[in-house]
Amino acid sequence: MHESVLVVDDDAGVRKTLSSILSEEGYLVTAVENAKQALKTTEEEYFDVALIDIMLPDMKGTDLLLKLKERQPKMVKIIVTGFPSLENAVKAINEGADAYVLKPFNPTELLQTIRKHLDEKAAERLRIWMEMEKGAKFSEQFTKSKGSDFST
Repeated sequence: MHESVLVVDDDAGVRKTLSSILSEEGYLVTAVENAKQALKTTEEEYFDVALIDIMLPDMKGTDLLLKLKERQPKMVKIIVTGFPSLENAVKAINEGADAYVLKPFNPTELLQTIRKHLDEKAAERLRIWMEMEKGAKFSEQFTKSKGSDFST
């Protein structure tokens, strides 16, 4: 199964470039130009990653980030900006961004950032699954041992 990426940027050139880079790496890419399209798309599909421009024509990227966090909490959300500021970076991270990437971006660094965060999410899911499995086995053993106590 290929991981899916939602690119949200009002600049057609950026959408095309990101789509090309990500597709070449094997990601399934959907690119949209505004927050409204992003929200509609996330109602219909699940995405592993969202690359969100901080300055969209219809909504701030950080506001879209919050909405996407509600809809798809396990999605890796990365803010991409050509307007770097400490305030924007802090707000993005405080609002739940997994990373903050500056334009113009280095394709290799961007891909490494995406992979790093996808791997972290996968490790977290595995850890949770293993804890649940361990809990289920403990519960099963506990139930069996208690059941034998009552049968004697």
